[in-house]
Amino acid sequence: MSDIPTVDVRQSVAPRTHGLRRLLREWAPSSVTAGAPAFPLLVLTGLNAVDELDRAAFAVLLPDIREHLGLSNAGALALVAATTVAVVLIEVPLGFLADRKSRVRIAVRGAAVWAAFSIGTGLAASVAMLIVMRIGAGAGKAVVTPTHSSLLADYYPPVARVKVFSVHRLASSLGQIIGPLLAGVLASFLGWRFPFIALAAPTLVLVLLASRLREPVRGARDQGVAGAGAATAPAEPPVGPWRTMKVLAGVPTIRRIWVAAPFLGMALLGVPSLLSLVYEEVYGLSTAQRGAVAALIEPLQVAGVLVAMPVVGRVAADRPGFLLRFVAEVGVVDGVLLGLLAYAPHVAVAITLHALLAASISTLAPAFLALVSLVAPPRARATAFSTMSVFAIPGVAVLLPLIGAMADSFGTQASMLVMVPASVAAGVILASAARFTTRDIEAVRTGGTRQDTS
Repeated sequence: MSDIPTVDVRQSVAPRTHGLRRLLREWAPSSVTAGAPAFPLLVLTGLNAVDELDRAAFAVLLPDIREHLGLSNAGALALVAATTVAVVLIEVPLGFLADRKSRVRIAVRGAAVWAAFSIGTGLAASVAMLIVMRIGAGAGKAVVTPTHSSLLADYYPPVARVKVFSVHRLASSLGQIIGPLLAGVLASFLGWRFPFIALAAPTLVLVLLASRLREPVRGARDQGVAGAGAATAPAEPPVGPWRTMKVLAGVPTIRRIWVAAPFLGMALLGVPSLLSLVYEEVYGLSTAQRGAVAALIEPLQVAGVLVAMPVVGRVAADRPGFLLRFVAEVGVVDGVLLGLLAYAPHVAVAITLHALLAASISTLAPAFLALVSLVAPPRARATAFSTMSVFAIPGVAVLLPLIGAMADSFGTQASMLVMVPASVAAGVILASAARFTTRDIEAVRTGGTRQDTS
């Protein structure tokens, strides 16, 4: 299309300076977006960050909330589980909706909903009211994955997506760093209710900014790369949800991602809990010491993204199929690091391996999201993003409890070794899609998926 800027993307993603100056230039807005406007990325990243602030605040203030409202430990954890399930259950219907309606409007309204229910959390006078508020907040946050990811793919060209998704995902890490600190300080002076009310304020500001975003044409960035079809609006979406799923299932790369999702979900979501158990049971770290380790490690996830993803982006600019191999191989490496960490001879060695694991694992999400954005048909892309967490449910709901049972019977160290074959299985399944990925990407770029979406 004529409004798609033509820039030398090699220059925008591969500056030739060195050291800190090079790093700063790598992450300059014009470099990240390959010349496209940075405003949509900044607004959506901000919304993702404030979403994480609320989530992190609730996690750190849960003991205070439990005590104030008379909840048991089981009740408190059940509340967390209910919120998580609400997000997963609502994400897919929102994905179907986002493939048919304005994603900007859905994203704006979802953010307004979670801001309102976050304020409601701070005003909750009973357990029943708190449950309603947290489920409502979770429902509002469920818009993030299907709408933000799909919008970013249509605001920015394929060559920019690795770094674009990296910036968007960094908001989660920054929220996890800032959220607990901010919530803890505010709560220590003003009580646990005030942080939820205060943290809703930046969300409302971002809602106003997001309302200025324009809905991008679906698939124009992808088809503009191929130089064909960019001037023609993509075909209408499938008639119903079942047809949408058939379209996605017709993409070999997506089918294999779905099959690998339970193993990836088990490995990625089980890591934090198992690491905490290992530090306590094997190395005898106290609660304060475990917290100090977590505070030390979290910034390394940011560092991993800042250092590694520009390199990944440059390689993917020439060979987009590299993203699949990267996700598969890094997943296997992370599984091996986890196994080594479990049997580290000293806590210092364990923390070093944990640091490497954190820096490595942080690169998976942006590479994975960029890959999905390249192979998913534009008119079913929001659904494609939202289905990933659903297909991970068996790994979380079935396999993780089995690992917990193994930890009770054979020890936490032995249970962590199960993560190694799980990571290898995910890597092998993803690697099996390598022969299809280039074709799937090309089909999206040339509008070849149009026959599947009519």
